[in-house]
Amino acid sequence: MDSEQKRRLHWLMYGLYYPAVLGAGIVVALQHIIAGSIHGPAIAVAVTAGAFFSLSFASAMGFETQYGLSAFLLDIAEVGGMFACFVFLDLIDPPPWTPSVSLAYVVLLAVVIFQVAWRWVMGLQVDAYLDLKCLLALLLVIGAVLGESYPWIHWGITTIFSVIAWLYVSHHPYRTGVRVPRWFFLGR
Repeated sequence: MDSEQKRRLHWLMYGLYYPAVLGAGIVVALQHIIAGSIHGPAIAVAVTAGAFFSLSFASAMGFETQYGLSAFLLDIAEVGGMFACFVFLDLIDPPPWTPSVSLAYVVLLAVVIFQVAWRWVMGLQVDAYLDLKCLLALLLVIGAVLGESYPWIHWGITTIFSVIAWLYVSHHPYRTGVRVPRWFFLGR
């Protein structure tokens, strides 16, 4: 695939698909908040998902010439996960099923794993800030396992998740060939 095809594929994902689903999810969540039809932990999980997907979107800019079919397919899975997350939170009218905050967390966990695969496909260091990635995954597992029983934990998860995701995105150089420390908290 030549660099022009890679640019077009990148534009298709980051100029059309990704912002369309992310924007729709944000607008629908805001509509539900204003209407008072979103309750309890679903609000916190929607904010967590919005923060993650927004930071993920922002971190993918500047890779137009390296962006190939594998990255595009992983991004399709992420966009599908984003849509599924908003469906499981009952923000988008799905086929009939019961909304589930736990399933929304599981989808977010899968998307975090897709991000690691995306970084590998793009030639970025996969083990960079491994402790931050593990903390993100742990928070999502806690939300999936305990969220239905302890609804008060969701805003804590949202806050901690958003801060850790921001630390990861703001400190990672997102360039190939640049060595990033494996551990964020244990020093360089």
